[in-house]
Amino acid sequence: MRPAPVRHILLVVGVLAAVSLVAGGSGCSKEPPASQPVVKRQAPKPEAKAPAVPSAEAPAKRVERVALYDPRGKRDPFVSFIKVEDRRKAGLDTTALPPLQRYDLGELKFVGVIWTKSGARALVEDAEGKGYTVTVGTRIGRSGGVVSRITGNEIFVREEFVGNRGKKIVKESGIQLTTAGGK
Repeated sequence: MRPAPVRHILLVVGVLAAVSLVAGGSGCSKEPPASQPVVKRQAPKPEAKAPAVPSAEAPAKRVERVALYDPRGKRDPFVSFIKVEDRRKAGLDTTALPPLQRYDLGELKFVGVIWTKSGARALVEDAEGKGYTVTVGTRIGRSGGVVSRITGNEIFVREEFVGNRGKKIVKESGIQLTTAGGK
């Protein structure tokens, strides 16, 4: 019959405890350890100091060098390398913008087209339900887009912006005509 694993563990722990007691107990003998010779150190004798006589000469003053930092022509080490532009500081405060430039293109609805001799005019409705007419060249959207073309069922908006690496990117977006069913 095989003994249970718990019994094996208890047996091993017991053997280890007995070995450590025997090994640890061998250092505890009743005889005192060998004594080491004690060496007495003699304290150095204080030397006789000359009496303090005030001298006629004043002690020389220490001249400390003062380091001056001139930051002119150097960049500020505490300013970030990455330029972060705040919209309010950059002059893009939404209260000063025309109504059509306060909304993203996705928030505007294209509701209808009026064909005239001078060209097409589109009726655009904002999120509040106010309607505006736009023609080719009208600024629309928060990104500074310009209406480039108006067709019977879509307004094409051309947006230009600078990418992360400083490269000029042109994006052509469209606003689809909203039909009576909603889209």
